[in-house]
Amino acid sequence: MKLKFMSPWFVLALLGFSLQAVATPTPPTLTHSVNGLTVTASWTAVPGATNYKLSYAPIPYTGPESIASLEVGNLTSFSATLWEGASFYIAVQAGDGEGFSEYSNIDSFTLTAASANLTGSWSIIETRGPNNCEESPGTQSSYIAATVDQSGKSITAVFPNGLANGNLVGNILTLTGTLEEDGGIASFMLNLTVMSGNTSFSGSASWSWTDGGFSCSGASSISGTKN
Repeated sequence: MKLKFMSPWFVLALLGFSLQAVATPTPPTLTHSVNGLTVTASWTAVPGATNYKLSYAPIPYTGPESIASLEVGNLTSFSATLWEGASFYIAVQAGDGEGFSEYSNIDSFTLTAASANLTGSWSIIETRGPNNCEESPGTQSSYIAATVDQSGKSITAVFPNGLANGNLVGNILTLTGTLEEDGGIASFMLNLTVMSGNTSFSGSASWSWTDGGFSCSGASSISGTKN
């Protein structure tokens, strides 16, 4: 009996293999944000995805061998604290246990060294928050013509009634200091974000006050504009 030729596709069908390609999840959409030296990558959740893979490669790109990946489970964001000068491309893929999607859009970032020049005169407004000093939240105090001196990352702020010192890392300014206020001494820490253009900042303060007998503490919001 003469045997008829069977095509490979027919043989696969007989063995139970599907002739349709296995569907993989759609790619996520990727964004990122920078806070000082901390970078946060965020992406959209993909229906049917059970895990995600974040890939990164240094800038300048030198080839596929420079790409590294990190599986982050079912998270839809990932943060890492890096170093000044760090520069990377990033992309993310969605997985469903059977395979991974194509890459998302490719994003990139560079953490530049502190280049903001904050030297000059600043007008600062403090808005009181929760406290136990019998001050109503929302009460505002203005510190006009606070003088800021900068040497590299080191910052000194001179107020009419006190002094603060700290550091600028990326766009995050941290200051600690003391002020003579209401017959006592206020000690404080400021955590501020310098806005694009380097002519304004905003953030928060934690503080305590004492006159040697009575003590209290609280929190405030801070905003500043370069004069």
